[in-house]
Amino acid sequence: MTIPINERLKAVRAALKLSQRAVCKEIYTTQSVYARMEKGLLPINDRTIELMCYRFNVNRAYLREGLDEPMFCEIPEDVKLAQLYKIFVELNGLFQDYLIIQAKELLRLQNDQQKQ
Repeated sequence: MTIPINERLKAVRAALKLSQRAVCKEIYTTQSVYARMEKGLLPINDRTIELMCYRFNVNRAYLREGLDEPMFCEIPEDVKLAQLYKIFVELNGLFQDYLIIQAKELLRLQNDQQKQ
C-alpha cells in the first residue's frame, strides 16, 4: 500500500529535521497552508512538489507517486551539472540513452579538436 502524499511530505520534513516554518520559508507558502497539506486537508499542488524537489533535493518519484525510491536525489553542486541532471531525470529511458550517446559524441569531437 502506498503512503499518502501528505504523509510523504511530512516524512521529508522529518528527515530534513526542519520545522514547518523553515520549510514554508523555502517553498514560499504560509505555515497554516502547509500544515493543512501535511494533515491531508488541502491537496498538494504541483508548485509545492516542484519547490520541495528543487529546494531540498527530494526525489520527484518518491514524493509525487510514492514509488519505492530514495527520498532524496544526489544532485551535483555545480550549477550547469545540476541543470543537466534536472533535464535528464525528466526524460524517459529512451531519451536518456540518446542524451548519453550525444554527450559521448560531443566529448569525442572535443578531444579530436584538441588534438589538432
